[in-house]
Amino acid sequence: MRREAGGLVWFEPVEPLGGLGRVVMTTRVGGISQPPYASLNLGFHVDDVPERVRLNRRSVFKELGRGLLEPVVGEQVHSANVRAVGRLHAGTRWETQERALRETDGLVTDTPRLPLVILVADCLPIALVDPVQRVAAAVHAGWRGLVGGVVENALQTMRGTWDTDPADVVAWIGPAIGPCCYEVGPEVADRFPGAALPLSEERSALDLRAAARQRLSAVRLLNENVTGLDLCTGCHPDLFFSHRAATRDGGPTTGRQAMILWTV
Repeated sequence: MRREAGGLVWFEPVEPLGGLGRVVMTTRVGGISQPPYASLNLGFHVDDVPERVRLNRRSVFKELGRGLLEPVVGEQVHSANVRAVGRLHAGTRWETQERALRETDGLVTDTPRLPLVILVADCLPIALVDPVQRVAAAVHAGWRGLVGGVVENALQTMRGTWDTDPADVVAWIGPAIGPCCYEVGPEVADRFPGAALPLSEERSALDLRAAARQRLSAVRLLNENVTGLDLCTGCHPDLFFSHRAATRDGGPTTGRQAMILWTV
C-alpha cells in the first residue's frame, strides 16, 4: 500500500511479512536534496551535501514509528558479503560514513525493532523474514550480487546462526530496474539463463526480479512465500531514483531510495 505522512511518500506491504517483519520502501518524494538528487536522497556516497542527506534520513526515521533502535546501514559495494548485526550495531553508518560494516551488501538480525537499511537506485532490495526463528535479513542485489550469491549467503547466515528452515522464510522484493529498461551484453546475459530475453545478437533484456526468484526457489523458498512491489525504477522517475535512467539521459549520477526492514 502507498502511505503518506510528513510530506513523505512510501510503500509497504499491507500486512507484516510473516506477521513479524515490517517493510518500508521509500520514494524520492519529500526531502530537501537538490537536483540531481531531488528530493529524498538517502545516500551519502553519491556526493550529495551530507547535511541534506542526514536531514532526509532523520525525516524518514521520524515517520517510521516509536520505540525503534537507530537503523543500521552497510557499505554496499555489489558484493556477496553478509553480516549478522545486533543491538550494539544500532546507528552504524546511519548519520556518518564510518568504517564499520565495510563491503557489506546483506544484513541479518534477530534483534527486534532494529531497522536494517538497503539503499538502491535500480538494484533489487530483498527482505527475508523467518517468522519461526524470528530472524530478518535485508539484501542489496544487483546482477553482480546475484551472481556472487548474496541471496544464498543471507539465507546461509540465517540457517547457520539461527537454524532457519528456508521453507519457513517469507520474501519481499522491492522496486528495481525492469527488463523494459535494462539491456545488457552477453557477458551479463549468459550468467542468467531463463532471466535474460534476447533482443539481438549482442543485447538482451535482463529481468533481475525473475533471476532473484530463481535463486530463492533453488534454496527451497516456497514460490507462494515470495511477494513484492513490481515497479520499474526506470519507468517511474516521479517516484524512484534510477542510476541507469539518469546516466542514460546525460546526468552524472542520482540519489538513492531505501528499503527499511525490522521485526516487531
